[in-house]
Amino acid sequence: MSSTSPAAVVGCLLDVSDSMREALEAGRSDERAIERLRAVLRAALKLAQAEQRHDPNALVFVGVFGLDTNNGCPPVADLCGAADALLRNPGNHGSGHDLLIKRASEENVSHITKYIREKLTDDEARIVDAHLGRHPERVKEFVDAIPPEQTVENAKTASRGFGVITGAAVGAALAAGVATGGAGPVLLGAASAASAIGGGAVGNKVADKIEDNAVERSEAMHLARRICAEWLQDFTTLVPRPVDDVIRLLKQLQKRSEVDESSKNGNTGDSTLLDTLRRYMYGCTPMRDALSRSLMVFNEHLGAEHRVLVLVSDGLSTDGDPLPLALDLQQAKVSIATVYLASNKTEAPRRLYYQPADSWDPGQRILFGMAARVAGVTHPIPVLTSVGWEVPSAGEVALHATVSSSAALDEFCSLLLSARFGSADALLDVIGRISHDSYINDEHILRCKDPSDQGQSATCYAHATAAVVHMALLRIVGREDGYPSIEEVRKRIEDEFPSKPGGRSTVEVLTAATTWYPPLRFRMVDEDGARQAVLRRRPVLTTFHLSKSGWDVFAEHFRERSSPPEEPLPALRRAQMAAHRSLHSDGGHAVVLTTCNPDSLTFLNSWGNKWGNKGSFSVEDHTVLELDGTSGKYPVNFYDVYWLESELTVTERQAYNAKVDEELRCRAAQYPSILELEARCPHCHDNVPLANFRGSIRQVQCPQCNQYSTPQPGHLMKALYAREGISDV
Repeated sequence: MSSTSPAAVVGCLLDVSDSMREALEAGRSDERAIERLRAVLRAALKLAQAEQRHDPNALVFVGVFGLDTNNGCPPVADLCGAADALLRNPGNHGSGHDLLIKRASEENVSHITKYIREKLTDDEARIVDAHLGRHPERVKEFVDAIPPEQTVENAKTASRGFGVITGAAVGAALAAGVATGGAGPVLLGAASAASAIGGGAVGNKVADKIEDNAVERSEAMHLARRICAEWLQDFTTLVPRPVDDVIRLLKQLQKRSEVDESSKNGNTGDSTLLDTLRRYMYGCTPMRDALSRSLMVFNEHLGAEHRVLVLVSDGLSTDGDPLPLALDLQQAKVSIATVYLASNKTEAPRRLYYQPADSWDPGQRILFGMAARVAGVTHPIPVLTSVGWEVPSAGEVALHATVSSSAALDEFCSLLLSARFGSADALLDVIGRISHDSYINDEHILRCKDPSDQGQSATCYAHATAAVVHMALLRIVGREDGYPSIEEVRKRIEDEFPSKPGGRSTVEVLTAATTWYPPLRFRMVDEDGARQAVLRRRPVLTTFHLSKSGWDVFAEHFRERSSPPEEPLPALRRAQMAAHRSLHSDGGHAVVLTTCNPDSLTFLNSWGNKWGNKGSFSVEDHTVLELDGTSGKYPVNFYDVYWLESELTVTERQAYNAKVDEELRCRAAQYPSILELEARCPHCHDNVPLANFRGSIRQVQCPQCNQYSTPQPGHLMKALYAREGISDV
């Protein structure tokens, strides 16, 4: 392995312990963990493929834990190492017997060919051969345990002789029985002949049974059984491998299991490769051990910038609390994503969480507690909202999902785990599509920054309204009437609604503005609605009032500085404003909500980039900016400005379609995270990467079944963020 540290190390831990039996085998009448085990392995493959697209030089490891230690297995094993040992001859399906027979012939013990084929399954023979290949020092032990050919032949002769004696005894008994019955000479002769034949048949069966028992008790067979039980002990170290190697091994494992399953259809006595692996599953759940081994891998690659661990489990550890180990991983800058695989197919909505649900069991809560937190606007979470996932309004989510079917597991891995968290694409940032400086440093507005001027020269309402109108219009591709600047929109507002003491009615101004610039609409929302709009990249117009002393506290907290502070200013807290919220209003202000976190809301202001945090400010929640005095209540008001796709003109629709087609083709190389996302074909129901669909937004062709369909809102192209308005469907 290269001494240079890779840029990315990604691990995947798969829980196959006894507590996962129901989840892995849900819906299987024959209790075979095939389909769901395949789904879990597909999840690991998807993760590796996604990481390969991000970084072809990444290292990936895949571990399984919860193996049956009572039967000789280690608690944790490196799946890729085991797969590599089993599948070194990928083109030689069903050749485990041949491989071991070939090795026996090379060691001059080919006389055991019959026993290899009869006593070992093909995969057992493959395991023994692979183990001997890894441990050449045990080949002699294996050969010495096999009786010499002459000894085997002597044993056969002896058993046949015993069979003849047994057969003769049976024949004699048969003849005696006939004679006692007083039969004549002809019948007695026939009975004697029959006794010879019957005695011979019985003798052969007895001889075969003796031979079979002798083989079962032989040291060679005991050694083969021990190797089959303990071979995974060779793979107790989790080994990070080049991502290309991991993909190759997992594909081979998947393909081999499919070939085995296909060949098994006509012969129910044969086992598949996954059946073979299943015999090692369903032990205790050493989650701490698995996490500890993973931490060792990450500590060996401290220079890796991206460090991710994905855990598929039910959270029920049997070797102690896993949360301290999860904390150690987080302190080592490892982002943990957890997947709870449920057995109940009806209880897992497509949803991300900020807090645990009341209905969760202890295992779910443990997995949730281990998961890393990311901002709700971090790519690809806004994409998930576009394709139907529920996202909490807190502005932060845990990298955790509960899935209850193999299809849901596929979807979660393709939508969530396939994209690099923390890499927000600038293309997709609506706020980034306007000039912050032109808004923050507008000379026309800077005179409003003195709180004492709020009641006398309140023009900030026009500037903030113009900004959100401008941003909403930018989301319409190819708008027929173009894109008026913030300055143009503001001037029109001020001409129609000149400033006056006490300011202007926001509803009145927005009603006029959305009439001037179709197809814009607006609606008043609460804080939760405002957060949801921001999570969908729609900045929200916000108005509030403060008392005179409240403005003083506000101004002092975010006061202008000669140079920006080294650390961002903290959010203004409720406690700081509590003494001032019951007083009379001393003027209102209008700003733009741009960001939300669990413990704060962040607004864009227009008082210069030396004010606040480079022109923005944060508060604990909306109540910080409320008044509830004797002169009346002044709540914080949020206004979501949006448009409906159905109200676009024909020309705008055409431009929109053309733009999305262009984005699909031209942006794939620059922003590959968009096209890594998968959509489900309505015909064949396969999950297919967006990049693989052919056609246009109006008619796409699935590369799997070649059927055409029209993408539905919230299904395919909404994942491109071009639909940043609100769909009317």
